Amino acid sequence: MGVTAPTAGVVSVPSLASRAVGATLELVVFIVIAAAFGVIDYYLDAVTGGLGVSAFWISFWAMAIWSAWCWPAAQRFASSFSGNHIAMLDGRPASTVTIAAREFTRAGLLYGLPLLAIETNVVPVLVLMALAGVFISRTAGRRAPWDLLAGTIVVEDFGGPATMIERSEVSSVADLQLDELRNRRNAVARRVVLSLGFTSVVVSVLIVWNIFSEAAEFFSAEDFSWSSLQGIGWFPRRGIFDVWTLFIGTLWITGIAIALAGPVGLGVAFYLSEYASPRVRQIIKPIIETLASIPSVVLGLFALSFITPQVLQPLDDSIGFASLLAAGLGVGILTVPIIASISEDAMRAVPTELREASYGLGGRRVTTSLRVVFPAALSGISAAFIVGISRAIGETMVVFIAAGGSGGAVLEYDVRQEGQTFTAAMASLGAGTDSVAGVGIAFQSLYALGALLFVITLMLNVLSDTIVRRFRQVY
Repeated sequence: MGVTAPTAGVVSVPSLASRAVGATLELVVFIVIAAAFGVIDYYLDAVTGGLGVSAFWISFWAMAIWSAWCWPAAQRFASSFSGNHIAMLDGRPASTVTIAAREFTRAGLLYGLPLLAIETNVVPVLVLMALAGVFISRTAGRRAPWDLLAGTIVVEDFGGPATMIERSEVSSVADLQLDELRNRRNAVARRVVLSLGFTSVVVSVLIVWNIFSEAAEFFSAEDFSWSSLQGIGWFPRRGIFDVWTLFIGTLWITGIAIALAGPVGLGVAFYLSEYASPRVRQIIKPIIETLASIPSVVLGLFALSFITPQVLQPLDDSIGFASLLAAGLGVGILTVPIIASISEDAMRAVPTELREASYGLGGRRVTTSLRVVFPAALSGISAAFIVGISRAIGETMVVFIAAGGSGGAVLEYDVRQEGQTFTAAMASLGAGTDSVAGVGIAFQSLYALGALLFVITLMLNVLSDTIVRRFRQVY
């Protein structure tokens, strides 16, 4: 036995002829207003010099004000003649903002694009209006393209509070399925989303292929020899590609950064999660996360102009103008909000019942934090440290500015001296700061470093996933 939709307060969709009359009235009213202001401007021109504004714009704004006056009643100025209203799909009157968005879309599709493309030729507008009429006549509910975008429908009148768009009787399972038009739209949306996702995969594959193919050219070039990977440092223009120099520099920068950001970020996370009141958390956490939005070049200059002369050199006057230690501290400042934010989210995800059970057994807050919350959030905290390490390894501008060694780097184990990392060396070579004439594969060494950096990052991601799965606890 079929089920029929409610009939009380049902609204009906106006005929295509009624809507065509409204569209025609719109053009007629616009022409009449423009002609009237044109005549007024003609006679005022001899007395006051005219209105100073074209009749087109005066008519446009007059119609816009008229429509704004009608919008609270879910109408526009043309539909006020025919008594039609603009409603949502469930029959509710459309809001003023929805009607405005619908009218802007309609004006853009019918008038804006054709007039911009073919100047003042009205033929494309008439053709588009005819096509829109055909589209409306073939669409379920006689919805126009701009109604499909705005989620609206044109109705003749409104019913009571429970107003519904009239629907056909449900007599079979097929009637419960989506209509054909909606199925087609869903299929199009599915294909668009699938193509966008596939595009990201293709772009990633092309990037990896480009990096490793160029790296293969570096290793297969005639100028390359495995002995060039060992030497006194990293001087690509001279044919000296001692990668160990960059590896040591990267290790120093990453180690110093995590040594600073790890305890500080974890301490901030413990405070925000276990000790801070909700009001204090709402104030402090956005401030901490704001550090992540500071450009790295700014922190590079901060390390060069403040950390080195005001912090490090008073402690040790042997530290030069640029050093790995200053760069590592600058990278550590950048890494603090990452570790703090992710760790705090992991701790906040621990169920409150575990804390209450610990307090019920007589545990203090510090005991609960260290022996209950920390183990339960260990997977998220481990992920935070892995992300922080990846951030420190990939940092470029702070090291490029504060660590020195822009024209190359000597193998150095002392953090008080200048040095380079993988990313800083790539930036230095790519920017041309080490502009010393030399072997022709110097540029290809960029891709060799990029491939090595990609492998290191991939290994860190795999390690992070393994740690998270190993310590993850589901409540």
